[in-house]
Amino acid sequence: MNPAQNLSLPPVAAVLWVVGGILLSLILPVAVKTRRGAKGTEKTGDTRPTLGQRFAAAWRKYGGNKYVVILFASLAVALVLVFLVGGEFKSPKEAVLFGFAWEGLLNKLPK
Repeated sequence: MNPAQNLSLPPVAAVLWVVGGILLSLILPVAVKTRRGAKGTEKTGDTRPTLGQRFAAAWRKYGGNKYVVILFASLAVALVLVFLVGGEFKSPKEAVLFGFAWEGLLNKLPK
């Protein structure tokens, strides 16, 4: 048996990877929806906004402050989940999938 297989992620890394999974489950549907609606919306002008201007416009348009709140809520959920299962994740992939699956479960529960 390979001794490296018995190692688990450190708790901080596990929490961050679970947060990544939770955020991924929140971002993917929005990204797919945005991508589907973005076809043919390219502008053909001489002036192109900078990356900072695009980011600022997107922040205002989509209410960026609420996503900061979601980030902190995801962090709190990830902390509880990691310590609930004892922080035993063998790889980042396991932690991301755990966060992704947990968020999916929460969305399916009756509100």
